[in-house]
Amino acid sequence: MAHPNIKIDTSVPPTKRGLPEDDEEGFGMVDSAEQDRSGLEEGDNERVPSFLCQSILEIHQKFDELEWMQRARLAEGSMAQDISHRWALEEDPEVKARNRYMNVQAWANSRIHLRVADGQCDFINASPIVLQDSLSQEERRYIATQGPKIGNITHFWQMVFHETNEVGVIVMLTQTFESGREKCAQYFPLSSQNTAMILREEDNDPYASDETRQRRNETVVGQVALLETVVDGPSRSEIRKLQLTLGSESKIVWHFLFAGWADYSKPEGDDRDALLHLIRLSASKTTLDNPRIVHCSAGVGRTGTFIALDHLLLELESEQLLRATDPDIDPVFETVNQMREQRMMMVYNEMQLQFIYEVLREQVDMKLGKAPEPYGRRSDERSTKMAKLSDESDFLASSKPELEPVPDRSSTPTRSWSGTPDVSDNE
Repeated sequence: MAHPNIKIDTSVPPTKRGLPEDDEEGFGMVDSAEQDRSGLEEGDNERVPSFLCQSILEIHQKFDELEWMQRARLAEGSMAQDISHRWALEEDPEVKARNRYMNVQAWANSRIHLRVADGQCDFINASPIVLQDSLSQEERRYIATQGPKIGNITHFWQMVFHETNEVGVIVMLTQTFESGREKCAQYFPLSSQNTAMILREEDNDPYASDETRQRRNETVVGQVALLETVVDGPSRSEIRKLQLTLGSESKIVWHFLFAGWADYSKPEGDDRDALLHLIRLSASKTTLDNPRIVHCSAGVGRTGTFIALDHLLLELESEQLLRATDPDIDPVFETVNQMREQRMMMVYNEMQLQFIYEVLREQVDMKLGKAPEPYGRRSDERSTKMAKLSDESDFLASSKPELEPVPDRSSTPTRSWSGTPDVSDNE
């Protein structure tokens, strides 16, 4: 029986919270009760690590520092003019055409390489992310990637096949369309009426001959078959069990589509609880050395926030975060910085950085017995320990523009699967 898709209302613009004087810039007003709380430092802070007792202004300054460090990396890589430099970016037109957004690219020396024939472009906008467990010293592995584009769907599935172990796990944190804009191609089968997606060899080379392009378009390299679909209420996710076949080999891939996180926003109430459930559930399908493939649209904002939370919540579970008593050490800042060294812009905006602190403070309070369990909380109810925007007159929340999509070079993109994409369920 077909399951109803979980939907989010992406026609409503995300709420941005700020100071009253920010209102004409598009920020929402905060009430006086919220203005009285200047950050995480309010409340019972006994045994709470100092990095979770910061004012919102201090968190704002941390974000500014992360942004400054990122700009310095970009400048250093540009000035070096050396493709082997740590912060180099590739300038090849084919590489740029495979990016979804003009200014979100994988570092040239920290990216996944597709397995292709000599002379072919091996670029995919995907980055391996490695974070170390501070207790066991084991490495936690992820792949952060942009949402696949039409014309690059086979590339995505080739990466999934070659970069994961016996079972693959994909966490999708975006809808295909949000607020009337395409955020991700429909790259997997949706329902029992269209259970198989044919994968064909792709050629986006603008200089290829029509004969070469036609030959490649006719070459089938594999397929993605839908085995089952389950709607999981606690994680607000559609969970699909897929069989990915390339050539004569196949593997199972678990696909989680999360419905509680619109772009340029953060999950609240029940959606926040669902996200934490999704983190645990997706982790249960894999191992530390088998990277979860995580993507949103650009693969930096919601993707970076998810990966940071997954890592830091495990650090809290082992109580390593509770031992972070040195006021000069901030595990959130260090984690985001490490991720940005491996993929630019991870945790894209200040709201997402604040969200990580909020969730960790909430979880620490529960672990220390300072706050009730979140389950059963009204969907519009906020934790009393969440970070609030400061009412200090010198504080202005950092705002960042929406990302600019790369123009499509082809008016008739290669179709990578059988049938007409049906994205109406995700709009």
